Amino acid sequence: MNTGIDRIRQLAEPVAAELGLEVLDVELHGHAPRQVLRIYLDSESDERPVTIGDCETVSRRMGDVLDAHEVLAGRYMLEVSSPGLDRPLKKPTHFARAVGKKVRVRLRREQQGTRNLNGRLESFDGGRLVIVAEDGKSWLVGLDDVERANLRYEFESSSERRQKGQRVRSQ
Repeated sequence: MNTGIDRIRQLAEPVAAELGLEVLDVELHGHAPRQVLRIYLDSESDERPVTIGDCETVSRRMGDVLDAHEVLAGRYMLEVSSPGLDRPLKKPTHFARAVGKKVRVRLRREQQGTRNLNGRLESFDGGRLVIVAEDGKSWLVGLDDVERANLRYEFESSSERRQKGQRVRSQ
């Protein structure tokens, strides 16, 4: 583990929590004086998205916190953002919230001739994922076997928007 990143995460978590958000990930790239620190924020609820205002607030507060605690030597650039549509799944709670949704999973080692799974996360229980791949095959994967995983955003079709009563523009 990188103790600098761990310390930054410890400092960022209460700042994000004040806004009802969580720190999804922290990345530090480069070396002084050209370091780039990225903090990704997430929300536990689909009803409460991460806003630009949230990112601005956390950025201002974190700049002060990092300077006060002298965590980074020299100059750095701080970027605070949401993880985007294909957000990474890192913690067990992220996988639990993703049940029923499409995911992309990269396995640490090849299993049955593949390391990449694309499909729907059918269940997550006790550190085990059940993924139904796009070909219909069901995969049982231990969380320890996952190298990385991402949510795959599903765009609504025109008929789904009509059912919800949203206006659909013809093309």
